[in-house]
Amino acid sequence: MVNPAVCKLFTPGSERSITIEPVYEEIAGGDLFPTGRYLIAEAGNGAGEIRFTGDVVQWEWNGPGTMEDESVDRIASFIREYIEPELAGYLD
Repeated sequence: MVNPAVCKLFTPGSERSITIEPVYEEIAGGDLFPTGRYLIAEAGNGAGEIRFTGDVVQWEWNGPGTMEDESVDRIASFIREYIEPELAGYLD
């Protein structure tokens, strides 16, 4: 994932739009390096972050309401499987 993306979570009685923004670190020479961190926002408000370290997923939720483990798993799967729309044609 290079650009922010929206993940739709369908839970009993609601639909949540979660914006996921990857965090990059600038390294020598001005290149950007993916950190494995993703900022999570809901309704335009920063709500937390999800971090990948190998196969381990850690998350922190500071947003309104709660974030169930199942929803966090769906967000993690969304990030792992996401293909940038402008790159999709090159992967076929």
